[in-house]
Amino acid sequence: MIKLRALTAYLIERRLVEPEQLDSWTDQVSLELIWKPDVDGMRMGDMNYGATIVLERFADNPARLMALVGSWLETNDGDREGLPAPVFDVTMLDSDLADVDIKLQFSEPQYLAEADDGEIEAFGKRYAFKPFELWVAEKGEVASRGA
Repeated sequence: MIKLRALTAYLIERRLVEPEQLDSWTDQVSLELIWKPDVDGMRMGDMNYGATIVLERFADNPARLMALVGSWLETNDGDREGLPAPVFDVTMLDSDLADVDIKLQFSEPQYLAEADDGEIEAFGKRYAFKPFELWVAEKGEVASRGA
């Protein structure tokens, strides 16, 4: 649930509301098992979950909020293919204040690292749950010393 924590922190930093007026949580968490060998171990699967972010007594421009959420998703969660667009549920409290519930879906890969003392056994090997980021080269250069 790394993405939800990061988006929540980002919105708190933007001071859209006081920190105590912003809350977030997950619901309906599921695990899609993949079991695919990877660079440093095994991609066990993808954790898929719904997320809710609530802003109470929001008085800022709604377009700013939508732009901030949209730009964060574009920058930090670019692989959203197949996931629904965020939903903004607005309850007007008066002409200037609203409670806003933002509903999102996230998918996060889950990796296991090979470890002799790992507690997870699969396919004749032992693994430990060690969160790590998988870095994939987007550019490269091949050099050769020779003719």
